[in-house]
Amino acid sequence: MTVSFAKDIAPLFTDGDARCMGGMGVHLREYDYMANPAGDAVFADYANARHVLARLDGSETPRMPPGGPGWNQDQLALFAAWMKDWQP
Repeated sequence: MTVSFAKDIAPLFTDGDARCMGGMGVHLREYDYMANPAGDAVFADYANARHVLARLDGSETPRMPPGGPGWNQDQLALFAAWMKDWQP
């Protein structure tokens, strides 16, 4: 199954999520931002998406989405599946 960012992932982020995180420079609904292959001090590659997933699954804080509820296991698995193929 091919997971599309535009069709499957971006719609999972609410308008509130996008506004809140956008104010911090995290562009949840922008493919070019989320699929950027650049790394950082924590992740060797795709740091933007990897940090978002870490906040969604609670392995980084502050947890996303702000104020909850958190994503369920199916949503987390879908995001992880998209990260394997990086489809727009």
